[in-house]
Amino acid sequence: MKYCWCLLAWLSVPLVWGADSTRLAYQVETVVGSSRIGDGGPPLAAQFSVIQGVAVDRSGNVYLADTDNHRIRKVSGGVVTTIAGTGTAGFSGDGKPAVAAQLNLPYGIALDPNGNLFVADFGNHRIRRISSDGIITTVAGNGKRASSPDGLPATGSSLLAPRNVAVDGAGNLYVAEFEGHRVRRLTPDGRFATVAGTGASGWSGDGKAAYLAQVSYPAGMAFDRAGALYMADSGNNAVRKIYADGSIGTVLGRNTATLLYTPLSVAVDPAGTIFVGDSTFIVRAFTTAGKWLAYAGTGEPAFSGDAKPATSAALISINDLAADTSGNLLIADGVRVRRVDPVGMIATVAGDGFAHSVGDGGAASEALLHLPASLTLDSMGNLFVADTGTQRVRQVHDGQIATLAGTGTASSAGVNNPMGVAVDHAGNLLVADTYNHRILAVTAAKSVRLLAGTGKPGASPEGTPPLSAMLLSPRAVCVDRTGNVYIVDSGNHRVLRLTPGGVLQTAAGNGSKGSAGDEGPARLAQLNTPSACTTDTVGNLFVADTANHAIRRINTIGVIATVAGSGAEGWAGDEGAATAASLSLPRGVAVDDDGDIFIGDTGNHRIRMVTPDGTIHSIAGTGANGLAGDGGPARAGLLNGPQGVFLDGAGNLYFADTGNHRIRRLVPVIPPPQPVTQVPEVAVVNALSLSRGAVAPGEVLSIYGAWLGPSDGVVGEIGADGLLAREAGGVTVTFDGVAAPIFYAQSGQVNVQAPYTVAGSEAVAVEVRYLGKVAGASSVPVAPSAPALLSLAANADGTANAEANPASRSKWMTFYATGEGLTDGLNVAGVPAQEPYARPLLPIALTIAGVKAEILFAGSAPGLIGVMQINAIVPGGFVGPGETAVELTVGAAKAPAVSVWLK
Repeated sequence: MKYCWCLLAWLSVPLVWGADSTRLAYQVETVVGSSRIGDGGPPLAAQFSVIQGVAVDRSGNVYLADTDNHRIRKVSGGVVTTIAGTGTAGFSGDGKPAVAAQLNLPYGIALDPNGNLFVADFGNHRIRRISSDGIITTVAGNGKRASSPDGLPATGSSLLAPRNVAVDGAGNLYVAEFEGHRVRRLTPDGRFATVAGTGASGWSGDGKAAYLAQVSYPAGMAFDRAGALYMADSGNNAVRKIYADGSIGTVLGRNTATLLYTPLSVAVDPAGTIFVGDSTFIVRAFTTAGKWLAYAGTGEPAFSGDAKPATSAALISINDLAADTSGNLLIADGVRVRRVDPVGMIATVAGDGFAHSVGDGGAASEALLHLPASLTLDSMGNLFVADTGTQRVRQVHDGQIATLAGTGTASSAGVNNPMGVAVDHAGNLLVADTYNHRILAVTAAKSVRLLAGTGKPGASPEGTPPLSAMLLSPRAVCVDRTGNVYIVDSGNHRVLRLTPGGVLQTAAGNGSKGSAGDEGPARLAQLNTPSACTTDTVGNLFVADTANHAIRRINTIGVIATVAGSGAEGWAGDEGAATAASLSLPRGVAVDDDGDIFIGDTGNHRIRMVTPDGTIHSIAGTGANGLAGDGGPARAGLLNGPQGVFLDGAGNLYFADTGNHRIRRLVPVIPPPQPVTQVPEVAVVNALSLSRGAVAPGEVLSIYGAWLGPSDGVVGEIGADGLLAREAGGVTVTFDGVAAPIFYAQSGQVNVQAPYTVAGSEAVAVEVRYLGKVAGASSVPVAPSAPALLSLAANADGTANAEANPASRSKWMTFYATGEGLTDGLNVAGVPAQEPYARPLLPIALTIAGVKAEILFAGSAPGLIGVMQINAIVPGGFVGPGETAVELTVGAAKAPAVSVWLK
């Protein structure tokens, strides 16, 4: 009989409802943003994130690695579709349809002669294959971020940043290990070996065996008709060639007559011309006649030139190249794919560049954001977003979204990657126009004026008039209560103060990158790429010192100190001293009136909070990157690179969930007020539904209150008598004087099983004692049954049911519940279920989508305590696919509905 071992963990851990410190409990929800990116429509109206990979098949179909959207997409027959990836970062789906699988930052892609598409699943450190029938599998990499030696099975090998892939005519797969500094080959029979690079970054080996040579950050690869492999050796500013005999040579860049600057992409057309894209924003061609020609791009990072010669067109970024059999060259140009035809004319073939279909004029919840970096609110409740990837500043008013500044294209006339917003005392919106190296002020009438910066990158000494001062990539701006404007001059590693009188001063940072200077003058200290700031009610300035993995405070007399982060990147330290904790690239900071510090712990995919006692807590995110949890406990939700954070006046914390292209909000969970009594009243709830009400014999319950037990949680143990102990961590719980088995005990929560002796009572007195003293009590009604279903259900194959893993109709599923009441067994609390499994005395009914399901088994879950397992067949013809409600009835009581996914 199948059952879910994860229930054992659920019985012995605290649930979020009524946690120890209620002020740390939040619910997460999305405020702005959606996943509407143009699938099913024409490719020129679709939206893409940065495209890091492009490939084309013999029929002219174009495949794109939509990297930050965690998808592989296809342009065919004038329509764009997603062929792999759910849009949420993660790893799942092997052996199943690729459209239901999770990818994590897919980069390079390549097709083999049989139509299989190989994907460098960069963030998962794997290579995956999408077969011609749409099924995805892992062919190399075990998910560990390391570079393993040769000789191991491909799927047992570890890869270090697999960035690009290529396939030769024989079906051999080549993988560029970007940070592993080598190229590896996977043969069709499963052998995995290094063909170039020693694993150490360097330059050596020309004219010798490639596997003995040194390469540096290998990236794009392509084969010529003779079977030679060309590789963008980006760290060496060269293109290297691996010949058929296994030797290596340099054909472009480095010590040749051609110059390259960090080339990442290379392609070879049928005529043997080599195309290379590098950081000069130009694609160059090297012909078989030895000519080295500018082929596309002007050298200016911009978008222009469609329907004109490619040499006069501007390119945003050249991330990948692919040549088709007809002589066309495809360019992964930022958020677009562009094509240069055989006569040299350029056109966009996919992506609207976020210039049009972003949802303006409609509901904010249906709009499209791209890499939003920060947000702020004004006194009227307007929400402003620095929507970096769409090159806009957006405004949300009464739930409707509009563009306040920017045209959708990076330019000096509009905005260029805006990353910071704040509202000043006059109600103007201040914008950190990052790549234009300036600060703008947008008035209520939507007129725009320059506040600071010249538009040219540089560094000017303090005292320079603000309109004459040069800045370098300012990422944030904030305002204190006296009207001072703080500019986070990120590229210059400093924070500047612009006084109401127009004087520009240094607030923190001496302009040199570093971490020194704590407990000394802030203006003499070192910062490292700061990216966010805020002020508190007394005038202290807080700075997210991003590359130092710390939050630093500058007090009112100008002394700097670290308030969170040890300086070492990582994740550690929750519930301990914030200054000893590890952060990862924090890019958001806010402070409330109570002195709580909120941190966008970007690299850890968490929101963390430092309370006034100096203790750090995680209040949102599990640490895994993804998108999940709306409407539920924030600590169980998934975030993806959260950045700017902002508090409204009601205690809600807004944040830019940057990698998920959304603005989300943490809403405090306020428990209902408890009546003041001599003995504190505790809340007794069903442990699954968290609902208060009547309790049933044998039901698993959670009891919430304050100071009910030890500060550190204690898990109950099975005694020598085979029963779950009636005491844990000095805590005991009685029901009308009968001791209850305890699964878990902590200060704010105790999980127990109700004794079966409560059966037949109208009400029962519940008492919690800690170290012999009464810590809380309550009187609760008793019912024959009080059922609740676990939201987790299992499909027939034992895997967890989910949107990406729906159950088949007419197949059986397994559900778990508690609160079924008396059984035909011994009815002794605390006994792990054994054969013969006890069955409830009351009748059981289960409906799926309102249709009665056939129950195959309903009884005690093997090995568990107080849990009922139900195996039922999903109805067939009358139930549709998708999200479906499940309802359980035991006797006269009905459990709250839960959802399952059907296909």
